[in-house]
Amino acid sequence: MPGTHYDNDHSFIESLPFEYRAVAYHILRSSSLEILLMDLRSQYSKHFEDFKSSKPLNEQGIDQTLCACIVAKITSFSHDLYISQVHQKFLEETLYKVLAVLLQMPGADRRRIQKVLKEDHPRTWHWLNQDKTQSPREKQRLAIRKRRDNIRRYFRYKADMSYHFIRIGSHESAEELQGDIYSSGIKHFTKIVNEKLDTVVVNYTKNIHLALHDQYPQAHRLFMEVLEKLEHLREVLNGVSVGVLDMQAAQEQLNTNLTQSLDYASLDGNIRTESILRDFEEKLNQINRSTLILLENSTPHKLYEGPVLEKLKIDYDIRDYIEKNKQNGSKLLKSFIDLYHYTLLMEKIYNNISSSNYIIIFPEYWSRDYHDISPTGFAFLTEFLVDKNDILELFFRINVSTTEVEDYEIIHQRAKVVRIEEKYDLGRYLIACEFIMCPKATIDIITQSTQGQEVIDAYNSAGLMDEDEPFGF
Repeated sequence: MPGTHYDNDHSFIESLPFEYRAVAYHILRSSSLEILLMDLRSQYSKHFEDFKSSKPLNEQGIDQTLCACIVAKITSFSHDLYISQVHQKFLEETLYKVLAVLLQMPGADRRRIQKVLKEDHPRTWHWLNQDKTQSPREKQRLAIRKRRDNIRRYFRYKADMSYHFIRIGSHESAEELQGDIYSSGIKHFTKIVNEKLDTVVVNYTKNIHLALHDQYPQAHRLFMEVLEKLEHLREVLNGVSVGVLDMQAAQEQLNTNLTQSLDYASLDGNIRTESILRDFEEKLNQINRSTLILLENSTPHKLYEGPVLEKLKIDYDIRDYIEKNKQNGSKLLKSFIDLYHYTLLMEKIYNNISSSNYIIIFPEYWSRDYHDISPTGFAFLTEFLVDKNDILELFFRINVSTTEVEDYEIIHQRAKVVRIEEKYDLGRYLIACEFIMCPKATIDIITQSTQGQEVIDAYNSAGLMDEDEPFGF
């Protein structure tokens, strides 16, 4: 979450000795209010270790530096944050506490602190005394300091929100989507997704071989037929999503999957195993049938919203199978779990292809899995992939409530993809976007929600650190 460059008070930082001042700007660029309060409590920040100085750092200098950073951080916050009065009080009392340290006035009343601020630190004084009833034009405008150490205009953080995105074109070609609707540019079968599927296939093949191949060869062939059906579905979904598979060939393949039923004769006498495998076949057929309906009703210029996949018996039973496998697993049970994981990935990709536009009207189902946001950009995590320089339509559902009752506002904003990173440990891609001509109203909502969440996180953390000292120091 790098970067901060606000209309805030850096005067306390500027008054620090050089070696502390240099560290302060690095701290301010990367640390949230929560981290600053935790560092102040411990009288430690990792950033001091990175700075080489001939003079040894002392505890007083560290305290002064962290307090100066907290003043700069708090005075960057808007007065219109989506926070409660409790959180607003916490913010103000925290500011007065660090000011008492910086001004070396322990126990001083606020009136005395205000007097010193008005004379020597007017930006902080204005922040404390800004009248919320004034219009933006009437409010005191604080001068923005020059950029320093590549400090950015906005701090990146998370807010109480969910999002949805649609790729609408390529920045490089400056063209909207055209031609085959399945060539949307969103890569569903990415390197990460394919590696997951290939790993499941290897595990499944190994486990089912050990469980059935020698003693029950016919049953083993039956289970391998299930895998072949899944692989055919994978080929179809992959082909149509990137426009490399003929639509008629895809429909024929799906019809073959549906008409060629499994022969359960080899499981005669194994009622339980047959019942579970039939449950899997039901789920597989549902995805095959829904994909076929989607293809049959789509045109090159209009994507038909395929049927919504219903929860089936296996979706509920799988929890018990996973728990049972943890306690006393068998190769056959592990094979069933592998089958489900494969089928679940197919279901997820089908839903993404079928409902990417339809889901816009159901924001309660939008994803909350993102990295951070600021008024200039957004970074999110996804298993699916777009290309650098692509243009995305982003939809945000942001909680703007200042009470316990949630109150959501929906905004949308276009953005250009500027960076893509593979996150193997998360099994996802990090897509970093830069907003295109973000309007002031959107900037204000994002700023107030991210800064508000930063205050709430600091308040919660401070309360957990010490109940007797609710502000953590």
